[in-house]
Amino acid sequence: MAAAVLGICYVLNVQLKQNKAKMTAAQHDFVDHMGQQMVGWNLARTTGRVWAYLLIRGEPAVLDEIARDLEVAKSGASVGARQLVAFGLARSTGERGSRRVLFSAIDNMEAMFAARSESARSLQRLLLEGARAASTSGTRATLTDMASGIDEILEREGVAITARSRKGKRS
Repeated sequence: MAAAVLGICYVLNVQLKQNKAKMTAAQHDFVDHMGQQMVGWNLARTTGRVWAYLLIRGEPAVLDEIARDLEVAKSGASVGARQLVAFGLARSTGERGSRRVLFSAIDNMEAMFAARSESARSLQRLLLEGARAASTSGTRATLTDMASGIDEILEREGVAITARSRKGKRS
């Protein structure tokens, strides 16, 4: 009898935890759309979903929570969270008295554009490599111009981000 009561209590406790962690339909939509958006920035869809989840969560999360709430494998959540930390879009902190790591989103737009800028620089390097390998002068010129265009775009973005940042500090 006692074992049956303990079993029922365990099941109810698990169900309460699962129900507490459920995201709304709007939150799922946001997470899924952000995941898809981040694919265009050379981040895996799961990485984008993890970032969106951390943004709307508003408090740090451990990998078990991320994996459960996003319905992804813990390994996928781990890879995504660590990529976000590497790109400067999230931070990781140790949980006192535990080996678990807490992840939280960095909601700094400069960090987000820095990650995107690095992706653009990677494209620029490839274009210049292609220009060196091109068989005609016309193709070399086209690829070199495209690489130069990336510099111009990044410069404009940098000026706009700096202006926005200064404006925010004055407010």
